[in-house]
Amino acid sequence: MSFQNLALDLKDLPDFKTVELEAVQKRYKKLLWLNVLALFVPLFTLPIVGFFFDEIPSWISILFLCLLSVIFILRVIEVEKGFPIRKFGVRQYDMIYQSGFFHFTETVVPYNRIQHVEIKQGPLSRLFTLYSLRLYTAGASSGDLIIDGLDKSTARKLKAKVLDKTTEVNVTD
Repeated sequence: MSFQNLALDLKDLPDFKTVELEAVQKRYKKLLWLNVLALFVPLFTLPIVGFFFDEIPSWISILFLCLLSVIFILRVIEVEKGFPIRKFGVRQYDMIYQSGFFHFTETVVPYNRIQHVEIKQGPLSRLFTLYSLRLYTAGASSGDLIIDGLDKSTARKLKAKVLDKTTEVNVTD
């Protein structure tokens, strides 16, 4: 028998959008804002301090402030418009995650490709009692899918579901 690679009609393909996606915790938006402020407050103070030194021309400080303002506005838009897009879904054979406003990303990770799963919580996340679920597949060191902004219960349920599905897939192989 010779190798065949037949064309498929697009309308015959299943629609992976049939799953209802879940939003991440609303308090995760506060954490995003805290990160934005922690970055931009020090950056904005630099050109402002530059006005007090005669050695630095004021046009450099003004240019730097304008550039920072544009970047800050873009980041504000990303947080505000992109937050409602941050959603995840669990299906029978895979997990879906979408995020981003300017740079929209939709990732689908099949359970049979997952080699490792972990729940993480950083110092700032601890303040908001938020967790991250990281799914690792072969060849990735930083995690192929990272779902930030989960509560503890949801993160544990997702981890258990993934572990159950990966064990189920490995047993049937």
